Amino acid sequence: MDISRRRNLAVVGLHHAGKTTLTEAILHHCGAIPRRGTVADGTTTTDFEPECIGHAQSTCVGFAHTNCGEIDLVLIDAPGFVDFLEESKIALLAADAAVVVIDADPDHIPQTRALVDFLESRRMPHLFFINKMDRPGAAPAATLQALVTAYGRHVVAEQVPVGEGEAFSGVLDLVGSAASADGSVAAARTTLLEALGDFDDHLLEELLDGVEPPLEEVRRDLHDEYARDEIVPVLYGSAARGIGISELIGAIAEQFPSPLDVQRTDGSGRPIEAKAGGPVVAQVCKTVIHPQSGKLSVVRIFSGTLTVESVLTDTSRHGVQSRPGGIYRLQGKKQEPVTSAGPGEIVALSRLDGVHTLDTLTTGGAHTIMPALDLPEPVFAVAISPRDRLDEAKLSQMLARLIDEDPALRLTRAEFTNELELCGSGEMHVAIATERLERKYHVAVETRVPQIAYRETISAGTEAHARYKHQTGGHGQFGEVRLRIEPRERGHGVSFEEKVVGGAVPRQFFPAIEKGVREALLRGPNGYPVVDLHVTLVDGSFHAVDSSEASFRTAASMAIRDALPKCGVTVLEPIAAVEVFVPETFASATVSQLTGKRGVVQSFGPAEDTAHYRVAALVPQAELAHYITELRTATQGLGSFRSRHERFDPVQPSAR
Repeated sequence: MDISRRRNLAVVGLHHAGKTTLTEAILHHCGAIPRRGTVADGTTTTDFEPECIGHAQSTCVGFAHTNCGEIDLVLIDAPGFVDFLEESKIALLAADAAVVVIDADPDHIPQTRALVDFLESRRMPHLFFINKMDRPGAAPAATLQALVTAYGRHVVAEQVPVGEGEAFSGVLDLVGSAASADGSVAAARTTLLEALGDFDDHLLEELLDGVEPPLEEVRRDLHDEYARDEIVPVLYGSAARGIGISELIGAIAEQFPSPLDVQRTDGSGRPIEAKAGGPVVAQVCKTVIHPQSGKLSVVRIFSGTLTVESVLTDTSRHGVQSRPGGIYRLQGKKQEPVTSAGPGEIVALSRLDGVHTLDTLTTGGAHTIMPALDLPEPVFAVAISPRDRLDEAKLSQMLARLIDEDPALRLTRAEFTNELELCGSGEMHVAIATERLERKYHVAVETRVPQIAYRETISAGTEAHARYKHQTGGHGQFGEVRLRIEPRERGHGVSFEEKVVGGAVPRQFFPAIEKGVREALLRGPNGYPVVDLHVTLVDGSFHAVDSSEASFRTAASMAIRDALPKCGVTVLEPIAAVEVFVPETFASATVSQLTGKRGVVQSFGPAEDTAHYRVAALVPQAELAHYITELRTATQGLGSFRSRHERFDPVQPSAR
């Protein structure tokens, strides 16, 4: 197959902007599907998972393909909700260009920042498709201006809409329109040519001299400058009504790069040539596990030709080797078997059990490793447990499969409570994961807000005494201890020593006494572990026959429980060091939000190497359970944060 015909296109953007509808419209226009499905009916090609249908939005990446005129097009339909941004980023590693779908509302432009920043950091060619132009209230001019304001004058309209709202009927191509066009069309065409002229001195001279540049020169500049991510075209349409789809496909064919046009490099900066011969170099961009049919690894092939006889080496996993059970092209949930796949293709490989998302696969002894992504730390967690205790082993196994499909999920043990926690990029991310766990792997689970690791400590010392004596016939039980309890500095934990003189308590019972002390400190007067105190065994007595380790352990526990209420017990709560990153316009609101959560702001100012502001604060862990949702709500989805345990502080009376 001719590599120059291939186009690998990611359809990305905000949720509910119409990405899946646009994907469906392209497939239908090109004849890949007989009729267009709808998101509302749950009948689209790429949103086939029950969670996508149930929530009426993409919750995972979908793949489809079509032949359309002069191009062979692979479409990667990526989810738009902010919780699934990491999955979209991983899928973008397989694409050569992107269509950013937005609706004609300027207020939504700021929410595209994280996605567009990622595209521009990779210098990935992309254009904006302003969708839903037929909706009442559509504001294309204001939306275009908002895009230019947000991302610079290299964002330029390639079309002008004919009408808007209910009067929207089509688009006018500025490239091919007459130079004598009047009014707004002429002005928009001049803006487009001037943007192209910024990167072509010859075209700029023609414009300054009043010479109409040849159409072929304009089209060539548009192709070259788009492929180098120097300009970002803006197109218009209505995916639901099929308006602007033909023009978009024309732009994809003429302007979007083929795999031959994209300069790929491996993790060491060495170029990867898109050629059919030589070793295979591929990267896994998605993992799908079916409970019955097994595992599919969706890969982008950068070089070489892959067959079912190919022995693949996972260079990201210390050379683990495997052979694919089959090669498939994906049309939504349909798997179309093929005998081979070459450079630029995106295919699914079956039964690569030891292979994971982002891994690099090679043949022929190549040691190439393709660049991967540093996935951020999760910002939301739930404690998770099986409803049926018999499912505990199965739960761990199925969660591992879930994380294999979505590496942005994490499974951890809480630092202080040891609860099993499922962590992700937001509440919906984790909620969808648990839905999938129950539906796909038949493990019913319970989720809850993770426990807060409260602690207790003492403010004053005391002496403690206890005697345990028990007679049951035969040998009895006897142990007597005298302990001194003293507070320690915060964070120094529990320590124990003995200062018994004269053999009042034989040395062999010291470990049992310490064990009894520590067991009693696991649950203080308020029900929480007691920390930061020092216990000294100063005296006691024993019986030559009746004393035992168990009796001294019991006596020590009794002494601690009796003494703690006399020591001025204080409840402590965990405090997190939080760093919040928000656009400058939301910085003051973020400070107020943190203050309202009993946070103490420590610093505030521009973040290094970003366009965001950084707010650092100490915040009680109890206030952070749903903070990511509250932060995104307050910042139009643009805020992010990271946190770590800092220390324990006394709980303020107003917080109890």
